[in-house]
Amino acid sequence: MIKLPKQSKVYVYHKPIDMRYGFERLSYFVREGFEVDIDIDIDHGDLFIFLGNNRKRLKALYFDGSGLVLITKRMEKSNFMNIKDYDDSLTITQSELELLLHGSVLKKYLPNYR
Repeated sequence: MIKLPKQSKVYVYHKPIDMRYGFERLSYFVREGFEVDIDIDIDHGDLFIFLGNNRKRLKALYFDGSGLVLITKRMEKSNFMNIKDYDDSLTITQSELELLLHGSVLKKYLPNYR
């Protein structure tokens, strides 16, 4: 895993995506979904996470200071969390990122008992 600076922001896109998308389409999602101009507003270390429809793949755009890096991870034995199980927040902490990358579910909805 890339060592992120402490001030880095980690964003999770709110809809599953097609894992065939590359730099251009993912950059479009960053502009539209996070309202961040990827050419101007992003800081060194910012990471943008995208989860796939089948929950076996994850893609991330990482800005290393000189350009964008495209990271892909495929789970072999388990799945990534269902994006519908994620709360509506667009950012996560770096410790939540580690859990996410290892297949953990960040938030489970429990039934409300009254």
